[in-house]
Amino acid sequence: MLKRWANTKFCPKCGTVMVPQRTSDGHIYKCPKCGHEEVSKTGEKYRLTGSAGAEPKVKTTSVVSEGGGLARSREEIEQEKEEFYEILLELLSEEEGGEESS
Repeated sequence: MLKRWANTKFCPKCGTVMVPQRTSDGHIYKCPKCGHEEVSKTGEKYRLTGSAGAEPKVKTTSVVSEGGGLARSREEIEQEKEEFYEILLELLSEEEGGEESS
């Protein structure tokens, strides 16, 4: 859960978000990157406000794929294997016959 400051300030040197801090003299804004400090104006208060993003970034679905019509039966797969094997044997026998005549 992200929090954000009501009075957000940015560092004039590097552009990083400045972080409010309490000191003995009052409140200051300090850059965590370069160390630049600014004294907060008198009467200016800072406070944390609600969350910036409560929703998850990744959304999931319950149905990825129904796969209807794509599934083949075991018998169909075996039949295709047999047909492929027969064609392969025919091609191999043609190649062997063509090499012997050369």
